[in-house]
Amino acid sequence: ICLPHNTNFPPYPELLLCEDLPLILPSKLGGYWIDPPLEKLRDVSPSSSHHGFDPESYDIMERDGEAKIYHEFFRSRVSKKSFLSKEIGSLTLTSFILQAPDLIAAFDEHRVSSNFKFGVLYQKEGQFTEEDILSNNKESEKFREFLSVLGGTIQLQGFTGFRGGLDVCHGQTGNEAVFTSFNGREIMFHVATKLPYTEADPQQLQRKRHIGNDIVALVYQEGQTPFLCDVIKSHFLHCFVVVRRVQKEEKEGGAAYQVSVTAREDVPPFGPVIPDPPLFTDHSQLREFLLTKLINAEIACYKAEQFSRLELRTRSSLLESLHNELFSRSRCMMGDPSVAAAPPSESTRGPPEGSGGFIENFKVNTGTAKKLIT
Repeated sequence: ICLPHNTNFPPYPELLLCEDLPLILPSKLGGYWIDPPLEKLRDVSPSSSHHGFDPESYDIMERDGEAKIYHEFFRSRVSKKSFLSKEIGSLTLTSFILQAPDLIAAFDEHRVSSNFKFGVLYQKEGQFTEEDILSNNKESEKFREFLSVLGGTIQLQGFTGFRGGLDVCHGQTGNEAVFTSFNGREIMFHVATKLPYTEADPQQLQRKRHIGNDIVALVYQEGQTPFLCDVIKSHFLHCFVVVRRVQKEEKEGGAAYQVSVTAREDVPPFGPVIPDPPLFTDHSQLREFLLTKLINAEIACYKAEQFSRLELRTRSSLLESLHNELFSRSRCMMGDPSVAAAPPSESTRGPPEGSGGFIENFKVNTGTAKKLIT
């Protein structure tokens, strides 16, 4: 691996002159894997033949294959029935009892979400630091063309789809965003250049408040500057999908996109498999691959140690809330005067609109809205 002589790159001062640089460089502290591995990079010219390139194998992973078992096999069988008891006579099940399946299903399915939010970072030539990357304001035509592959640019004011935590009323998170629907899922992209820019803030915390709380981010590169695995400091970000625009040969015209992925070492591998060489020349195939890869990346990241611990705490909290809810309502139904009827608690209604899954439930149930960015 080598870099141009005139490149100011303190983490790798020993790197020498070369032309073709990888999309991603490993952290000197370790802790990340890179795909394709640096030692396996070879000819990535746009004219190279592809291996393992099969859009039909782009399967989206299941977040939790068992989460909907109750819903599918039991909930539909619950109906309004009459019971006869010597002690209490004829009793028609009240609306409370009919709410029990909803509460149980909400508990089972709290990890299942059809909504996703991903960060999008714009890295220009010579930008190595978090501050440089987050401070970009102007979007090149090439970057806008790439964003159009991901989805459509929408006006946030009055937007009624999944907003991914963005403000759709007062313009506090910018005026535009990139949004798309894909295989029954809604995806909101937190594009750094479209989030508010603060002149006096080199860290751009307004932007990092959103991107730093995403789990997966996409990095678009213009130029040959590699992306460092750990350049964006965040407790939540566990995976980066990096895309670099490369020029095709003159006789072919157009451009191709090279793809690489890095994730923390406790994130298991996920599909679809990056083709060999990792290049895309067709926009529709690139879109299909990237959106599937991003969704699967987030689902795989939930298996990392940090998120596994959060999920255990969340599930324990929700189970306790479910037990208390059903116990209280059962006593109320049986006429216990010490218990007043109450609407379902927040923890049994399922995740809020801005949800990315159990992580938002964790924040709600622990009573904290603290943003875990540093």
